[in-house]
Amino acid sequence: MSNLVTDASLPAGLVALVDKYANVQPRPVRFRPATWQQALVGARASLRVTALLRDGAFTTPIPGSKAGDRTVTRAAALRACTTMDLGDEKEVLQAFVLTMAWGSEGGVGNPSLRATARALRNAERTYRGLSESARRLRAAATLQDGALEQNHRSWSLRPVGQSFASRWWNLAGHVPARSWQPLILDERVYASLNRTLMIGGTTRLASSRRRADRYRAYVETLHRWSVELGLGGRTVDAERIAFVLGLHNGAAVPTG
Repeated sequence: MSNLVTDASLPAGLVALVDKYANVQPRPVRFRPATWQQALVGARASLRVTALLRDGAFTTPIPGSKAGDRTVTRAAALRACTTMDLGDEKEVLQAFVLTMAWGSEGGVGNPSLRATARALRNAERTYRGLSESARRLRAAATLQDGALEQNHRSWSLRPVGQSFASRWWNLAGHVPARSWQPLILDERVYASLNRTLMIGGTTRLASSRRRADRYRAYVETLHRWSVELGLGGRTVDAERIAFVLGLHNGAAVPTG
C-alpha cells in the first residue's frame, strides 16, 4: 500500500469553498422514467430493473410534467441501497438503476443511462460485481486495511467507470455510524482538486499512479480535511466536502 502524503495541511481555498456553499443543499435529480425504461428494455423482464423509478417511496413526480418526469434524492437512493438484500439479484439491480438515475444529469441518451444499459446486457455478471463490491466495502474496518484498493482493483463493470462506480460505492458501501465512508470521485471533483485547490492531483496524494491507491488516498484525505476543518470551528464531514468540490467544478477560488 502506498503512503498518503502527510505533510499537506488544508489547501488554500478549501475554507473559502466550504463557506461559499454553506447554505447550499443537494438538489433532487430530475429524470424521465419512460426514457430509462425504453433504454433498459433489453434487461430480463422478471428483474423489473426500473421498478423503483416510479416507486413513490423513492421518487417524486414533478407536477405538470407531461412526460411523467420524476425526481430522486440522494437520501432516497441511499435508502434503497442500504435496505436491499444483497442476495437478491432483482433488488440489487433495481437499487443500481435508481443510483444511476440519481447520478444522471437528465436528458435523453445521457452517459449514466448509456452506461446502465450496457451494464445490464449481462445482468447476472453485473449483479455479482455490484453485490461483491457492496459486501467488501461494508466489511471494511478501516481506511488503511486495503479494502478500498481491493474494491477498486476488483471492479469489473467496464461500462461503469469510476465516476459512476464511486456513486455506487458511496451508497451501497455505506455503513451507518462508521467513522468514514467511500466517497464520490468524478470529473467535477477532480476539476476542483486540480484547478481550484491546485493540490497536484490524486497521484501526489497517494505517491502512486495506481488508480486504486489514488482513490483510497483521496477518501482518506477528505476525511482528514474534515477533522482539520472541525478543529477550526467548521463542522463539515467528508461527504459534504466531496459535494462542495463537485458543485464548484474547478472554478476559481471564491474571494470576498
